Parts: sequence; C-alpha cells; structure tokens
Amino acid sequence: MAIMPEAEQAGVPRESDDVPDVVVVDGRAQSYSGNVHEELKVVLVLDSAFTVRRRGTTFRAAPGQLVALHPDDAHSGTPDDLGSAHWLIMCLSPSLIAEATTPEAVRFGDPVIPDAGLAERFRAVHGSFYRPSGPSGSALARETGVLEFVSMLAGQSPGAEGEPRVGRRIPEIVREYLRENLARNVTLDELSAVAGLSKYRLAHVCKAWFGLPPHKLHLRLRLDRSRELLRHDMGIAEVAFETGFHDQPHLTRVFAQAYGLTPAVYQATFRGAVWRGRDPYSSG
Repeated sequence: MAIMPEAEQAGVPRESDDVPDVVVVDGRAQSYSGNVHEELKVVLVLDSAFTVRRRGTTFRAAPGQLVALHPDDAHSGTPDDLGSAHWLIMCLSPSLIAEATTPEAVRFGDPVIPDAGLAERFRAVHGSFYRPSGPSGSALARETGVLEFVSMLAGQSPGAEGEPRVGRRIPEIVREYLRENLARNVTLDELSAVAGLSKYRLAHVCKAWFGLPPHKLHLRLRLDRSRELLRHDMGIAEVAFETGFHDQPHLTRVFAQAYGLTPAVYQATFRGAVWRGRDPYSSG
C-alpha cells in the first residue's frame, strides 16, 4: 500500500502486518499541495483549524473534526498553526472499503465531517494500531474496528451530492496506463486511443474523476513513484531516470515545489535521520 507523503514528513507511519490494508500516522501536521492517492484518507486535525482546497472550493475544519479525502481526487491542505497542529491519519485501501460499503458511499461533497461521536470512534480505532498485541490490540479487533468505522462513515454520506458521476473503468484504465508509462512522454492522442474516448471527453472525464487534467495526473503519479523509490533507498539520480525526469536537478526542483522539501531531505527524514548536511540543490 502506498504511504502518504505528508504523513511521512510528519510522523512515523505504522502499518500492521496482520491488517495490511490500513496505514496510520500520528504526527505533526504539514501543509501539502495537489496530492492524489488511491486510498481513502481520513484525517483528524488537533490543536488547530485546517483548510482543505479541492476542485476550486475551500473547506474549513475546526480542531477535532474529521476530514475525508477521497481516492483519486486532487486536494491541498494547510493547518492554521503549523507550530502546534497535530494530526491523526488513517489510510484505507479500496479493497478494505469494499468489505464494508461501496466506494461511492464514502465520497462527500463537503469533505469535513462535523460529527464528534464519529471523531471519537476514529481516535479509538486509530489508537488500536499503537497498542501491543492482546485482546484489544489483536488483528481481529483492529480490523473489525476499522470496518465498523467505515460503515459509520458511510452513514454520514449525503449520497455524494455534487460529485460528478462517472464510471470507474475509464479512470482506472487511464491511471494504470499512465503508471505503466511513467518514464515516457505520453501524448493525449495516445491516451485517448487507449481509453477509447475523444481527447476532449478524455480530458473531461479525467478532470471530473481525479480533479486534474491528464498531464498533471501523470506528473503526480511520477512523483508518487519517486517517493516510493526514495523510501527504498534508491539513489536520487536513478530515481529521476526511473520516473521520467530529465535529470536529478529536474526531479529535485519539481519535488521541492510539490512537497516543500528536496528528495535528499525527504529520504533522510523517512529514514529517521537528522539532515545536517547542505542539500546541493537547495536555494539556501
């Protein structure tokens, strides 16, 4: 399962061996821009209000309110107080969602869910991943708790009002083709032929489903893959080559624009190291 970039910067992701379809994070909240991910990500921001921007609309979450961030939907977020903001994150895979409800049932026109009871349930389930093995920390208890939470979350859905209704097949074809061709300069003509749609219709469907035009989606998938390779300790120049960037400085520049830190700093942070050297591609 992919682990979310902002989570990795802000805390140590925790993935249970016996509940592999869930990743949880407990850490310092960060700003991020234009993120796309395949999981449903539920965020509880503490000690600060939080702004979410999606599809040209801004939403505000008060401290202690849940935010549901849809799969395949570009969004940005910023806590009001970067110094004190703290968040709990739970990333839920599509296969796990399907065990409890349909994907459409956990898509919201407004991603902010002001239900205090649901937020408390979220905290309890999230905390179960940090407890040692035992009756309350067993795989069965954790997975049951997650599925019950997802079912409760679906009960808050207004029927995904305001969401564009497009079938999943075409967006999945587009995403998979772009992912399989990260290092290539894929053209719109090529992509429309693969999807079986006109270029105009393809661009419309892509923007409706992902919140991004095809070229920006391709870039985000390349960046997502670059983070994965960096987490596996691949050299930065090799990562740039594998993900279709011109060279290491090009990857560094785009990566820093997207996530606010360079690949070198990201890699050191993910390892848990303290970065003391000077990044040769930083502006400072």
